[in-house]
Amino acid sequence: MLKRVKLTMLSRRVGIAVSLFDGIKDIRALMCACRSPVVDDEGELVEPEETEMFCYGRLRMTEEEFSLTYDETELTGMEGTQSKVSFQLAQRGLITMLHTGGVSTALVFEEGQRHVCIYQTPIMPFEVCVHTLKVENRLGLDGAVGGALDLDYIVEIRGAQAEHCRMHLEVSEVE
Repeated sequence: MLKRVKLTMLSRRVGIAVSLFDGIKDIRALMCACRSPVVDDEGELVEPEETEMFCYGRLRMTEEEFSLTYDETELTGMEGTQSKVSFQLAQRGLITMLHTGGVSTALVFEEGQRHVCIYQTPIMPFEVCVHTLKVENRLGLDGAVGGALDLDYIVEIRGAQAEHCRMHLEVSEVE
């Protein structure tokens, strides 16, 4: 089945004082870092950055796989990039997000796991680490076109400040 769908994405991110490349394995230490208030160089509290985006995409669902493809916008800073969120229906907790075009990478989200990938930009490649805290996948349940996906994760580009991110993706069928 191939369908045109509407996507609503809400994301929230805030810098945290932790480095995923240091090999932190204690989930409690990561969760504590996510809850600690973040202050800038002047001692001011850093507010989370929240983004809401609406767009249309293409949903493809087979008996084994669910995939959702959409074009990034200027709002995400990745204009000219196509994104694909996919998973095997038998492994709903293992999500892959591919970006191709202006930037390219393959991010893997798997609850309680840390994955490292390369983030290709026109300037140079960066090593990125993603540690997924939680995956709630209600996309395509019982063959439904719509649904929602919630990801709670920490992401860090090597050498930059890590960020605690939450993403809520809602998919609905276009009338």
